[in-house]
Amino acid sequence: MTKLVNGFLLFLVIPVLPIRAQEIVKPNIVLIVADDLGYGDLGSYGSQIIKTPHLDRLAAQGIRFTDAYAGASVCSPARGTLLTGKHTGHARIRGNMTRQGGVAGFKDGVAVRRPSLLETDTTFASRLQKNGYRTFLVNKWHVEGFDESAHPQKRGFDEFVGWLVKEPKSHNHYPEIRFNGYQPYAVAENKGGRHGKHATDMTTEEAVAILQRKHDQPFLLMVTYNAPHVPLDAKSTALYDSLDLPAQDKSYAALVSHLDESVGSIMQTIEDTGIAQQTVLIFISDNGGSREARLVQIAQNGPLRGMKTDLYEGGIRVPFLVRYGSGAAAATSSFPTYFPDLYATILSLGGVAHAAADGVSLLPEIFTPNSQNRESRYLYWEQYPKKGIQQAVRWGDWKLISPGNDAAVELYNLRNDISETTNLAEKHPDITKKLQSFLHQAHVPSDWWPVSDNSNQSQ
Repeated sequence: MTKLVNGFLLFLVIPVLPIRAQEIVKPNIVLIVADDLGYGDLGSYGSQIIKTPHLDRLAAQGIRFTDAYAGASVCSPARGTLLTGKHTGHARIRGNMTRQGGVAGFKDGVAVRRPSLLETDTTFASRLQKNGYRTFLVNKWHVEGFDESAHPQKRGFDEFVGWLVKEPKSHNHYPEIRFNGYQPYAVAENKGGRHGKHATDMTTEEAVAILQRKHDQPFLLMVTYNAPHVPLDAKSTALYDSLDLPAQDKSYAALVSHLDESVGSIMQTIEDTGIAQQTVLIFISDNGGSREARLVQIAQNGPLRGMKTDLYEGGIRVPFLVRYGSGAAAATSSFPTYFPDLYATILSLGGVAHAAADGVSLLPEIFTPNSQNRESRYLYWEQYPKKGIQQAVRWGDWKLISPGNDAAVELYNLRNDISETTNLAEKHPDITKKLQSFLHQAHVPSDWWPVSDNSNQSQ
């Protein structure tokens, strides 16, 4: 069943009783992460412009989470929460740049300090690696900053191919340099700034090559695409050239469809190699759609308020799809979930205990959607603007945002107000007080982000 909200096609949650999938012992795990993909960018999440047939097919073969969240509203802290299972209230990485500490370097010629995962930060890759898994990372890491010792192969991945923060020419959609493990190599097709070979294609080819190997042990393959992050350097806009759209909207849509096509190639390879029944396929975005794309007609985040860098829904609510084995009847879950849960779920799949994680395993919810208690815990986020701290918490249908810097808190009921239009803080003081207590519980001070600091470093 669907309805229109602010002109956007919104899918309502209808309880579905799926066919119970046969439990797989230590399955292969393929985790695909998009970069700045908005909540409303897929057909299965209501987009009426962008064509995403492969991801829509994935949604039809598994479970689609309607209330899933990234661990943060920007890249590095989001990926840090995913990899370590710790929410940003006490995670190592709480922003793309630190206020103090971290390792110094340059971004676009400007001196900055970046955080990184330390040796004491345990990733799901390192836990799986010790439990018999071969672990692979393709393309984006972005939790190493300028710290050479935080390379993916020192944080749990057996093999890595992709790009690193320290080398600007390895970034973006047409990189001139790429890394195979620790070693950089030149991408001849893109030499001198040419647009010869797209990073989305490189990433897909590398992931497919890993899938096509003969594996004698279960594996984790984490594929982290650049798309549809700016700059909007699409390989081709032919799919959208006939539409009456601004140029940037066509390029953005083309980046998303290129990503979708690539996910289709990975899905097909899983089928062709005969490992579908032993593989769990997961797709998610690292945070909400970005205002840097400057889109005019495409509503990246659908009916949601806010964008990347915001703690409103548009900054953190993301598409999240899971196919367990060969899949079963399509199902939808409205259970509120976020990246720490995905950490716990991946470890559960691999038969590894996860007592230290902030999240819960989603396997019970995957097998029986909408069966878990929505009010048994809260989800928490924090971030650091130019000064002070911003916080948000979700508990059941309720969400509280503390904008910081002495601004009044905001309370929303997301079941009735997904667009966060009506602040109910004064109308429900008891609920406001309860959620404010969660904000105090969850925050642990960070040496890298002192709240009293007035540094002009941004998120």
